Amino acid sequence: MQVNKHYIITLLSFLLTMTVAAQDEKIKGNIALQMGSNDSMHVVTATVTNIITQLPVKDVELIFYVQRTFGLMKVAEGTTDTTGIISAEFPLDIQGSNSTRKIALIAKVEDNDVMSDTAFQVAINSKLVFPADKPVPRSIAGANAPWWLVITFTVVVGAVWILFVYVLYLVYRIRKASIMKVISKQ
Repeated sequence: MQVNKHYIITLLSFLLTMTVAAQDEKIKGNIALQMGSNDSMHVVTATVTNIITQLPVKDVELIFYVQRTFGLMKVAEGTTDTTGIISAEFPLDIQGSNSTRKIALIAKVEDNDVMSDTAFQVAINSKLVFPADKPVPRSIAGANAPWWLVITFTVVVGAVWILFVYVLYLVYRIRKASIMKVISKQ
């Protein structure tokens, strides 16, 4: 019985080792991006190849992101064909990140069974101009509120403080009157 138990443990450990070794055999890949545009869309073509053999890799899920101020915005996704190529479109009206009018396009392979995680980034020109740095006009909120709003706010706050002071004055008079009645009754 002990011998069978020993063989079973050895067999299970061998199978577990083979499973772990098979999971670590993901290929390392390379992503090459080509950019283009038509009338209304950016067109990006990505070619995914194996770094070692330089052969195309099929069935790899690729996600395209655009870098925004607080993170990544997904713009397209898809799977490579047998030639390792995927084409995707995203709108032309995405605004650039700064005054240089550049968009950072990122192609990522994440959580894939065939290929290890890989990312590639390219900067492209935006068709939209970044807003110019101009003075801010008066608005309801902020330090540049309209004059009528400032005056109304000051009058309302002043009226509340005057009412508060008047209530304190009335409490003082009531207390003073109660003390005089107590003194006059004795």
